[in-house]
Amino acid sequence: MFRGVLATAAAMTVLAAVPASADEVTGPIDLGTLPGGLTSSGLLVTNHGTVFGEAYDKAFDVHGARWDAAGRISELRPLDGYSTVKATALSEAGVAVGDSTNHVTTGRATRWDASGVPVELEQPTGFPGYAWSTPVAVNESGMVAGTAYGAPGPDAAVRWDSQGTVTVLGLGRVRAMNDAGAVISETTYWDPAGTVVALTDGGSLHDIDNAGTVVGSTGGHAAKWDSTGRPTVLDTTWEASEALAIAADGTIVGEVRDKDATTRIARWDPAGTLTVLADGADSRFTAVSPSGAVLGQLDAGTPVVWDRAGRVLRLPVPEGGICFAKGLNDWEVTGSCSVPGQNSHAVLWRFGEPVGNQAR
Repeated sequence: MFRGVLATAAAMTVLAAVPASADEVTGPIDLGTLPGGLTSSGLLVTNHGTVFGEAYDKAFDVHGARWDAAGRISELRPLDGYSTVKATALSEAGVAVGDSTNHVTTGRATRWDASGVPVELEQPTGFPGYAWSTPVAVNESGMVAGTAYGAPGPDAAVRWDSQGTVTVLGLGRVRAMNDAGAVISETTYWDPAGTVVALTDGGSLHDIDNAGTVVGSTGGHAAKWDSTGRPTVLDTTWEASEALAIAADGTIVGEVRDKDATTRIARWDPAGTLTVLADGADSRFTAVSPSGAVLGQLDAGTPVVWDRAGRVLRLPVPEGGICFAKGLNDWEVTGSCSVPGQNSHAVLWRFGEPVGNQAR
């Protein structure tokens, strides 16, 4: 395994790429990997420019990796007795969470502060079989939400406070948490006090914002629920639709499908007006920035960003290469690229102008 918290400066070289105009996107910038490593991938990027992701060694074991805004990489070490790390979430404050794992047992929920020291999050007690846990979200208060699991019991939604003390909320697999500590699973909404909020008409849930608005779908159509559980159906004009994420400004992003099953990325502004971003082309949603810029992929595998005005920004891809974009802020996109003869590395694309209004 990689030992210690490394502080090696990455060689931030720009891979040869399809040209982009100066006011659009530059990159991809190669962020490199951990010393002795094989591959890497960026998964999330904060508005401060911190990238969170994974790096694989030559034995194909996965390690947590974090790049600062200058491109310096450090390893997020696993807990003692574990050999690998599976990255899951990152806060704007730079607090990272994930699983410490090894080849014998599965995950132990782990939190890393800015120093990179791993801290184990408490396992729930009184629940036989809940031997493992996986964090899914971390908020700006340092609270963490995730799922505890293990036979013979069903999966349980859990929340850890900023000191690492765990509370079991109920049954289900966590999908998201807001800064107040409200948590959602696939079908259940718990308020910050841990009380279940009854959702009128029910549905499938995907995300929650700081106002307590939950988005998902009900009856096969995109919907949102306010903090009291009152629903609003966002669209009934398409054969099917689903709301997958909600940005800090209230913009909702999801997908709509027509009768021939073609999927298109869709965005609802805070007033509820629907815009289909990739009309006429099959597309898939990946992520949304705090200001509502959308990252997705077109049917040809091209990673693209739609800014708040709806302008399409195609991310440059090296000639003969393949790139996967995973996360964005209002200034950058992170992911991974590979070119013939080289291993896949974490990369960063930079916008010529910010695609939103979030300050650095």
